[in-house]
Amino acid sequence: MRKGKFIVIEGISGSGQQVKSGIVALHKALVEQKHDVIECANPDSGRVKELGMSTMLNWPFGKNPRADFIFEGAVRTEIFKNVVEPALQQDKIVLCKQSSISSLANAWVNGYTKHFDVLRLIDKISRGSLFEDEIYPDLTIFFDVPAEEAFERVEDVLQIHHEGGIEYYQKMRDFYLNEISRWRGVRIDASASRHPDEVNAEAWELVKNIL
Repeated sequence: MRKGKFIVIEGISGSGQQVKSGIVALHKALVEQKHDVIECANPDSGRVKELGMSTMLNWPFGKNPRADFIFEGAVRTEIFKNVVEPALQQDKIVLCKQSSISSLANAWVNGYTKHFDVLRLIDKISRGSLFEDEIYPDLTIFFDVPAEEAFERVEDVLQIHHEGGIEYYQKMRDFYLNEISRWRGVRIDASASRHPDEVNAEAWELVKNIL
């Protein structure tokens, strides 16, 4: 029987600083309140090793978004069954750095939209729907960074370039804003005009409401 809480922290490409800061702050606040906390992350080729799945480390992530989606679904199944579900049963708080929305968003911005209902179904299966133990977030927090800020951070500072330029980030942000309501989600303004402590305090208030 599920007892714990599953909290997902989301953000578009270029919002990594805000997302990381949010997770660190939430973890600290939860531990101070005597909660048992674990962290996990959306699967990609850079994180699979954390799950003890070294045979997948050579996956060419980013080369084919369609294949990536299937890969992420398979790894997500392992995360949910072997990491998230046991933690929830033990009344722990699971903080997840991105999950289903990020995979769906990546497919969307890369143009895989015609049969999007199929992608949703694949994601749903990866979370356990066919086996009657689907895991769904208790809360999703979207750290909303303006497309212009994300573009500057990734393209100009990190020198990582996406086809489509700033429109890529705008499409991804629009997808998140349209999608977030499906996932018990709340948007937080995480633009550079706000101090990180203010942003993280707002996130903590959201988390306290579901504990």
